Amino acid sequence: MNETAKILLVDNEPKGLLALEAILEPLGQKLITARSGQEALRHLLAHDFALILLDIQMPDLDGFQTAELIRGRERSRHTPIIFLTASYESEVQVFRGYALGAVDYVFKPLQPDILRSKVSVFVDLARTTNVVRKQAAELEAANKDLESFSFSVSHDLRAPLRAIDGYSNILRESCGDKLGDENNRVLGKILESTRRMGMLIEDLLAFSQLGRRAVVAAEIDMEALAREVVDELCSAPGQQVRNCVLKQLPVGWGDRSLIRQVWLNLLSNAIKFTGAREVPSIELGGVSEDARNVYYVKDNGAGFDMRYYDKLFGVFQRLHSEKEFAGTGVGLAIVQRVVVRHGGRAWAEGKSGEGATFYFALPKKGPVSESSSQSGGRK
Repeated sequence: MNETAKILLVDNEPKGLLALEAILEPLGQKLITARSGQEALRHLLAHDFALILLDIQMPDLDGFQTAELIRGRERSRHTPIIFLTASYESEVQVFRGYALGAVDYVFKPLQPDILRSKVSVFVDLARTTNVVRKQAAELEAANKDLESFSFSVSHDLRAPLRAIDGYSNILRESCGDKLGDENNRVLGKILESTRRMGMLIEDLLAFSQLGRRAVVAAEIDMEALAREVVDELCSAPGQQVRNCVLKQLPVGWGDRSLIRQVWLNLLSNAIKFTGAREVPSIELGGVSEDARNVYYVKDNGAGFDMRYYDKLFGVFQRLHSEKEFAGTGVGLAIVQRVVVRHGGRAWAEGKSGEGATFYFALPKKGPVSESSSQSGGRK
């Protein structure tokens, strides 16, 4: 059932208001009348309107002055206004009306069918807008609930997982020589599973926390940041980053700590998926375009089949088995979410067995979007 829209009718002539009510009554909407600009403004304090029909020629506050005051209030700033006039206004007056937010002019004497048609369009538009707003609010609330749930569950799971890992290690140290080969193998599987579960929990916590912290944007020396990440990964125990070429990167704009996660996840992926190559190759680069900077991480590793591209940035989505490449399937979700929160875009190209290139584009210096993303990863 369609919700009844409110329409404000403003005319200092009682006959004019009566005519408007008679014409619009068949539409079945709630009609509220005002005989002056001041009375119209009082109604706007109490109601939100789908449309305002506003007579231009009124004493004290005329239609233009009333419209200017309506536009000055945040709550009614975007409410459409149709001006009513008994004579053709000069071009200067017409432009003034449009500048004040008029969407149309209607001339007296009123043509009932034409007026009803025009009003119906704005009533339908208001309904659609309200539906979209409600859906957006519901989606935002659902995302916040999901983030809170993910954070709480992940946080609460860490304590029992540490206990499982700790007691398993105690058992191995105190009774390992008495358990036998098969029991030791089973115990090893338990420890390995707790390690993987721990990684998954940490990644899930990192993902859920992305929507909890504000984006603090500033200029970023991308070359220095990328080099910092490369050096960190090179210094990790047992890690080898061979043939990693860092090309010139344009200076970026964003939250340095968040963009650092992007480089860290993309480069970690490249290292992982080139691990089986006899001569691994990784390249980091970027270019400056008109309104954005584009950065990339290219490798000659395992690649991926483009037929499954839609899964690439999905949370917990994996294009390779755990036996082939370890991981939790959250890394690229973090990449996508960080980039989208910056008002940018992340994408990839690849071919199975021939490597992949992951790109992310960030707007040049400007406002940062706080929108959330619904994506995830190959990692």
